[in-house]
Amino acid sequence: MTINLNKDWLMRYREWDSNYRDIVLPCNVPCSLYKTLLENNAIPDPYYRENEYISTQLCDGGCEFEKRFTLTEDEIKSADQIFLRFDCIDTLADVLLNGESLFYADNMHRVWEFLVNGKLITGENVLLVKIKSPNKYIKEMYRKRPLWGVDSTMEGYPYIRKAHCMFGWDWGPKLPDMGILRNVTLNFYNSGRIKDVYYSQKHENGSVFLYCFVNSQIWRSGCYTKLTVTSPDGEKISVPIDNGYAEICIENPQLWWVNGFGGQPLYNCTVELFAEDGSLADVNTQRIGLRTLTVSQDKDQWGEEFCFINNGVKIFAMGANYIPEDQIVSRCSKEKTVKLLQDCKEANYNFIRVWGGGYYPEDYFYDWCDENGFIVWQDFMFACSAYLLTDEFRETVTKEIEDNVIRLRNHPSLGLWCGNNEIESAWEGWGLPEDREAKRDYIILFEDIIPKTLRKLDPAGNTFYWPSSPSSGGGFTNSSSNHAGDMHYWDVWHNFKPIEAFRQFHYRFCSEYGFESLPDIKTCRAFADESKGDFDLCSNVMEAHQKCTQGNEKIMYYLAQMVNYPYDFKRLIYCSQIVQADCIRSNVEHMRRARGRCMGSAYWQVNDSNPVISWSSIDYFGRWKGLHYYAKRFYAPILLSADDTVPEKPVLNISNETLNEEKLTVSCRLRNNKAEVLAEFSDTAAVPAVTAQNVLAPDLSEYLQSAADKRTKYLEYTLEKNGEVISRGTTLFVRPKNFEFKPAGVAFTVSENADSFEITLTAENYAKSVCLSFRDYDCVFSDNWFDIHGNKPVTVSVAKSEGLEKLTADEIKQQLEITVY
Repeated sequence: MTINLNKDWLMRYREWDSNYRDIVLPCNVPCSLYKTLLENNAIPDPYYRENEYISTQLCDGGCEFEKRFTLTEDEIKSADQIFLRFDCIDTLADVLLNGESLFYADNMHRVWEFLVNGKLITGENVLLVKIKSPNKYIKEMYRKRPLWGVDSTMEGYPYIRKAHCMFGWDWGPKLPDMGILRNVTLNFYNSGRIKDVYYSQKHENGSVFLYCFVNSQIWRSGCYTKLTVTSPDGEKISVPIDNGYAEICIENPQLWWVNGFGGQPLYNCTVELFAEDGSLADVNTQRIGLRTLTVSQDKDQWGEEFCFINNGVKIFAMGANYIPEDQIVSRCSKEKTVKLLQDCKEANYNFIRVWGGGYYPEDYFYDWCDENGFIVWQDFMFACSAYLLTDEFRETVTKEIEDNVIRLRNHPSLGLWCGNNEIESAWEGWGLPEDREAKRDYIILFEDIIPKTLRKLDPAGNTFYWPSSPSSGGGFTNSSSNHAGDMHYWDVWHNFKPIEAFRQFHYRFCSEYGFESLPDIKTCRAFADESKGDFDLCSNVMEAHQKCTQGNEKIMYYLAQMVNYPYDFKRLIYCSQIVQADCIRSNVEHMRRARGRCMGSAYWQVNDSNPVISWSSIDYFGRWKGLHYYAKRFYAPILLSADDTVPEKPVLNISNETLNEEKLTVSCRLRNNKAEVLAEFSDTAAVPAVTAQNVLAPDLSEYLQSAADKRTKYLEYTLEKNGEVISRGTTLFVRPKNFEFKPAGVAFTVSENADSFEITLTAENYAKSVCLSFRDYDCVFSDNWFDIHGNKPVTVSVAKSEGLEKLTADEIKQQLEITVY
């Protein structure tokens, strides 16, 4: 029996002003200081204007959360053992039951469980969680012994096992918070319980041998266990578990594949523990996928590859980096997470990296990835920091690693464990202050403790371990190599290198690179007040919502390189999103053309934790930026792209990320700025599975003889399969600011279907990066941020289920706003 204790808590918080007073407010788990105060209208929105600056100090004091619950005598006597379990306490907390101290929590990434036999009483029980100020703790620890961390955070944050980004990051405000973030339960057991179950598998001669290892606690003799495996078709196989072990051979297995390569059939594996009398004492059910998934580091002509292999197929990983979906972590929800991940799937992702400065997501994150074929790169929660392995710190992080490995190790989507984010490369090349003790402890933690723990909990080595990101294998040796491992490339953006610099490198796996843009105008209105002068990139409010050092200066620097000056704020937003999208597109297409040498792309970042100017492709409110629409195209399974390094002789390339040879027709047209066709080239190609190959190299020398030619002509190209265009693109031979655009003259019509509206657009001349939006509604169009080539029509659709059910075609026309470069 399990009693859920999530409802009906009280939070006590002492508010300090000229006369302090205690605030008592109701809340439900997940709950935290900020969330509870906001729900009860006790503080202003910390995301609005500059409210962050008055919100950080709210965590200078502690707070308490109290839960009262009633038990009967029969309930207490019904179990041999009763455990109180907290899935996440944030962070430094004394936990008391009926006035008696149970334990002290010091790590939000851990599960906290305590045997409460003899501590529960008949009638009303009082559970109290007294949380200490994280601000005071890190300040005092840093005063005693400084420890390096990134500049955008609060000093001393590495001392506490808490999501680092809650103390600020270069995209997040300083809102440390404290609370109870996940389930609180009272668990009653008789005879015994199942603590955890581990599965491994061996693929041999078309069959899969499934091995099951059960860790249980037994309190009464005569108990026995059974494993039942249910196939996706409902077929069941049951075997007894002997001494914690069982083995099943699955004939004709249905294999789990990465998105785009096959289906994601899942097998339900149920372990049941029975008491001597045959009654069910405990049950553990998990879903697994029958697959092989690892990382290849085979030697090749360029050094050492770094690529995921799923069922023997080398996969080009396509995705982005994921951060917490809300800076106030207690407000994250399954609904928001699933919507975000579904948006990633719509953009053809097959991969996502959980970044190490946040938290380990909830089970539903991994469940969704299992169901949809995403490879999960899972950082352990260490990022951009130095750590000291005191006895207490070593103990708590070891338990943290154990808890999360046990929780996540059986997910078929789990493709890689990574020790940390950017700490090895920081020690090697960031000029960190000398700290031999912390540098020594880095090696102990990430190259000894974590690998040993993984070998203990995953002895079959189901999941690959990588010590840091970026890395070429550890030991502070060439951590940012182009020849081995993964790389973070930030010279474009942080070091002001031109966008074209991406193409100077052939990464083996680029796990971070990015470019900032402003969010949608509706998002800006949610945190800024236009009437008070906030819609100015240099205003105090815009600078408060730009956390990257010199971030707004970098935006303007790159805008000056790429586009004409935007004279109003809305145009500034649009131009920043064009430059961001074209920048990332250029790098992704370059990497996909180098398939085999480069085998992974994870741009920084997919989402935001707050309304902010950042590198995201989807903003805090779920609005797609231009980049996410571009991602839908550049992560398409079959992509046509152009290497225009030599403008007069561009090379068209097809990258085929499918298991089939594809017979395709490629064509390109040289057009002038009126979109008139000056020359046309085409060919057919048979592109083998999982390869990239050059297919067409038109010679444009006679058409591009002068600077004026390059300013007035462009190349448009399409890829067709069975007469349908499946990929397309456009190449300018100069930067957009230097191209001589003619007035676009966009016209459109709207038609209505049973469940959608269709918008058909044409133009008088060439129209670049046509952005559609609705004045008062948010939606995702079937396509957006596209080019129109004169009178060649482009038709996009939008589902009525996007909140447009009550609108007519005429109202859609009135709502539609069109922006063109």
